[in-house]
Amino acid sequence: MDTAAQSPPAGGAEVGQIVIAALMFLLVFLPLAVFAIRERAGRPTALGRLAAWAAARVELPRWAALPMAVAFLSGVSALVGVYWDVPIHMELGRDEGPLANPSHYPIYFGLMGIFASGVLSAALAKGKLPARTFAIGPHWRAPMGAIAMMATGAIGIAGFPLDDVWHRLFGQDVTEWGPTHVLMIGGGVGVVIGLQLLLAEARQVGASGPVARLLGPVLAGAWMMGASAFLMEFDLGVPQFPMLAQVVLVGLIGTWTLLYGRLAWGPGGTLIVVAVLLVSRAAFSVLPLADDLHVAVPLPYVAEAVVIEVVALVTRRRGYGFAVAAGAGAGTVGLLGEWALSQWLMPDPWPAAHLGTFLLFGAAAAVAGALIGTWQHQRVEDVAGIGHGTARGDSGPRGFAARHGAGLVGALGAVALMAAVVVPADPPAGFTADFRLTDAPVGQPISNPHGGGDPRWVHATVTINRADLTEDPIWLNGFAWQGGDFYSTPLEKTGAGEYRTTEPLPVFGQWKSGIRLHAANRLLALAPIYAPEDPAADAEAIPAVSGVREFMSEIDFLQRERKSDTPAALWTAGYLVVGVLFAAMWALFAWLYAAAAGGRPTTPRRRKAGASANP
Repeated sequence: MDTAAQSPPAGGAEVGQIVIAALMFLLVFLPLAVFAIRERAGRPTALGRLAAWAAARVELPRWAALPMAVAFLSGVSALVGVYWDVPIHMELGRDEGPLANPSHYPIYFGLMGIFASGVLSAALAKGKLPARTFAIGPHWRAPMGAIAMMATGAIGIAGFPLDDVWHRLFGQDVTEWGPTHVLMIGGGVGVVIGLQLLLAEARQVGASGPVARLLGPVLAGAWMMGASAFLMEFDLGVPQFPMLAQVVLVGLIGTWTLLYGRLAWGPGGTLIVVAVLLVSRAAFSVLPLADDLHVAVPLPYVAEAVVIEVVALVTRRRGYGFAVAAGAGAGTVGLLGEWALSQWLMPDPWPAAHLGTFLLFGAAAAVAGALIGTWQHQRVEDVAGIGHGTARGDSGPRGFAARHGAGLVGALGAVALMAAVVVPADPPAGFTADFRLTDAPVGQPISNPHGGGDPRWVHATVTINRADLTEDPIWLNGFAWQGGDFYSTPLEKTGAGEYRTTEPLPVFGQWKSGIRLHAANRLLALAPIYAPEDPAADAEAIPAVSGVREFMSEIDFLQRERKSDTPAALWTAGYLVVGVLFAAMWALFAWLYAAAAGGRPTTPRRRKAGASANP
């Protein structure tokens, strides 16, 4: 079978698929626009009646109850798709087109639902509203949380057409952390930030029942659940970024969400946050298991949760002093616990030889996350306290620096840490691997055979000419993917700079195989053993033969579909556009929180004649 002739397209989608996606968008948003027009005109609508029914059941305003439910279901849909999509690409490679992959449908409709939840909240914003609102029109003001939900949904949806443009300009990118993929995932999971603000606004106008109280730590758990999606490639065993990025993200996400949950609920709040993560991840595993795909197993943040609970019990401070103490404890003792769990749970465990560096960066990230989480919780309490005499306001002894300085330090620290650890380092010139390949009589089982070809499995004995780079590696693995399964197994050391694969590697069909090396602290290199010809991506075949191969930048092998002739200026412009959109989303979140917590009404609220007075 000619596997090269069967390679899927490596550029953008066919025009017909773009048209179908646009029609699906209209199918959702034309009825939504009709609803918004009728609702704002004071006419009865089915969704309005459903919102009133939901509001009565959970003791939240109409503009919070139904939109929160829609956002929750939509976010779950999007994440179900993401946790299904990433292992599909790991095992089967790129798609024939965006509509050829079933996992893209729950992602696409989930992102549209997230945007729709913000529109629902804004359309239902009548009757008793928060003191600080966002002006959409002369007689239309919406809660700040609704604007955040619309913004994050819009960013996520924008990722779909931008992804197609990206493929046309730069070639395919089947990795989770592709720039436009980050937009889609970040936009989708960022809705939780809006929901937390919307809940605070609902509390401001009188929501105080058990649902409102429980939603505090539950939403913190939802934010942990969503943000942890960025760790999925580490959870699966095909990370394309240095392990320090995983450590920093675990420290940052863990303390941000756990501290928020503890502050929102009190004793045991961190356990609710962790429970939401673990239950949701079990649910997200159903479709990959049914499809016989790899399942992402997370670090559970349990050790960090226990440390934060202990720090909270032994100290009475609940401001930024508590945040620093909790962050430092979670980033040292807590991450030591996560290191121990990584030996059991992670495909690539955290190596003990590099634990000192990991704890240094992890502790800094944990403190940054604790500062952000505390800032967010304080703003939430300010918003909820407006009208109840507990909001602190912007003036007086608690001015801008006192209210926002620590949160800004945490946010800038998180950005700086990620910038320092995310970008991989290329291998040095002249770094080579001398392979001796021997055919293996028996291969490994393949879950989803894909790509054809005459089966051939080999063991590789490899001599690496820079033994210093293989001393205490972060990982040194035999690797194969996209031929219907995925394999990553540590190499066995047989001599100075000499290693042997412990499991045979496939070198046929659509498989892509090699030796992966991650040396401290950012070097990611790969010595290729086999890859098929890929004419759609203008990639030549790499035959499986003994001999010397030069280590290449790992991303050049894992993303063979990327175009090599795209000008550097165009790459720079592409990353800038995506980066500005992502940064603008976070800046908007911060402004909405600060504005909603300002404590002074924007304008006197006026209710149109005939508008619903339902709370």
